[in-house]
Amino acid sequence: MNASVRGASAYVPDAEADFRPLDIKILRGVWGWMAPYRRGYVITAVAGLVMSGLELVTPRFMQQLVDTDIPGIHFNVFAAVLVKLLGSMGMVKNTALWSRYDIACMNISTTVGVWALTMLGALLIQRQVIWYTTLYGQKVLFGLRAAVFKQLQRLSMNYYDRTRFGRILTRGTGDIDSMSNFIVWGISTLVNNLALMILAAAIMIWLDWRIAVSVLWLGPVLYVVNMYYRRRIGVAWRRTREGWTRVSTNLAENISGMRVVTAFNRQFQNLDVFNDLQAINTANNMRAAFINGIYQPLLGVISFLGRAIIIIMGTWMVFHEPASAGAESFQIGKLIAMYVYWDWFMGPVINFGNFYNDTMMALACAERVQSLLAEQPQVSDRADAIIVPRLRGEVSFHEVTFGYRAEAPVLHDITFHALPGQTISFVGHTGCGKSTIVSLICRFYLPQKGCITFDGHDTRHMQSENLHSFLGIVSQNNYLFTGTIMDNIRYARPQTTAEQVRTALSELGCLEQLQSLPQGLDTQVGERGASLSLGQRQLICFARAFVANPRILLLDEATSAIDTYTELIIQQALARLIKNRTTFIVAHRLSTIVHSDCILVMDQGRIVERGTHTELLRCDGIYSGLYRQFTCA
Repeated sequence: MNASVRGASAYVPDAEADFRPLDIKILRGVWGWMAPYRRGYVITAVAGLVMSGLELVTPRFMQQLVDTDIPGIHFNVFAAVLVKLLGSMGMVKNTALWSRYDIACMNISTTVGVWALTMLGALLIQRQVIWYTTLYGQKVLFGLRAAVFKQLQRLSMNYYDRTRFGRILTRGTGDIDSMSNFIVWGISTLVNNLALMILAAAIMIWLDWRIAVSVLWLGPVLYVVNMYYRRRIGVAWRRTREGWTRVSTNLAENISGMRVVTAFNRQFQNLDVFNDLQAINTANNMRAAFINGIYQPLLGVISFLGRAIIIIMGTWMVFHEPASAGAESFQIGKLIAMYVYWDWFMGPVINFGNFYNDTMMALACAERVQSLLAEQPQVSDRADAIIVPRLRGEVSFHEVTFGYRAEAPVLHDITFHALPGQTISFVGHTGCGKSTIVSLICRFYLPQKGCITFDGHDTRHMQSENLHSFLGIVSQNNYLFTGTIMDNIRYARPQTTAEQVRTALSELGCLEQLQSLPQGLDTQVGERGASLSLGQRQLICFARAFVANPRILLLDEATSAIDTYTELIIQQALARLIKNRTTFIVAHRLSTIVHSDCILVMDQGRIVERGTHTELLRCDGIYSGLYRQFTCA
């Protein structure tokens, strides 16, 4: 392996295993994607064979023009039939008086006419083949993109924790695009070119087996060259795709983190890293080009050698093989036909070289997409998963231990019980496990030990969609989707009317703030809400959760981006938001949790204190220290 590539993989935590040889399983997987349209592929392949058969007649027309038509000694088959037909109609009389020029003109006219009709038929078939082959290929790509998107929706959070954004994005875009040429044209190219090679070789043997044998021995040479090329180019394309993934991943990360990049003046350093990855990618591409640069000229040499053999042997036979009894002499037209059929034989071989480039790239990408589709979610529904029609909102943790890596627990023996309608808050220093508890309640992850229950039902046994229908979450990330403010508020319940949205905003006390924007609730939020302030984004997230009307509400640092004035407005709305809902609050701002029914103080993944605000202040422990620090600040 290239040392630079090997070095690059050392700092890519989610890099794929070193470049493995491609195997038949990948092809089976690609065929599995194409299988629903196999009948259409077969029909277009057969139509392509008919088209190729019609085109293969071309050298025979050329031979007839040179050997029979132009000399004008006698009528060719087409002219004879036409003359007989016209004679029966009284339009042609006494052809014995025709000159050789007249006969030649009739021969050429009929041959060109039949040739034109043959080519017209081939072109009409070609049009249909192009249309339907593209149609079926695009349907496959459509289904594949949908499958990738569905899989990404299905995968658990641990996949997104360990896989970088750019790598995921490449799977669903660049990798599938790189497979398009193979999926659309692969079968047609393979079948038609293989048929052309076989038919061209068979016709050459039929025309003159001696010349055919003198050039077709190059076939095994081509096979050996192709085998060597296939092994080398397969590895090269895998390296190329991996290198490109690293480039696109780095680009995506820098775009997403542009504010941080600018704030810390990292432009030049990041450019150096990006250029290093580009250099590796360029080297990989040049390696593939080097291999291809040897293969393609070698095919040209073999093709030229065959042409030279045909011309030399054919010329000798034209001059030294006069017609004998029962046999025709070797004429110039046959030499031309043999020359053209050799090109017909070599053309598919050269096409296979280009096609093989596309195939190797496609299969390298297919392996990566298949790997994504084969990824099993860490959290999935059991076969006997239950659906709970209603939920009161009772939530319990029973001696729960959890770690993102099983050998490194983040939470240790967490036990608490939340009654329906209660508000439970989590307090503690950063990294103590507060947000992890929220993720476990959402069943983004499963505990390694203990269980979590909703109304006495183990969340492991509940259907995911059913469980999540009872949940609403507002996080510190305040993620918004491209669209209007109205679209984002109605995200969880698209059927919500505009009037219901305005009522919800009015109850939350933030209708005026959002209505004052240039287009009111129809204001475009931009990508990830970039056109709004942090506070406005957070207000929209509150409204989204309020409109969703969940039975269990989770607020994970939900007021972290809100200024003091906005916080005062939301404090009153928060009481309305959590009313009659079981609510879990993770907050550094202790002012948002002083009225909680129970406050759980966490330290290093354990609950070290629990009680109400008043009770914990009386204990003069960790919480009281945090509260004094907060109030003093």
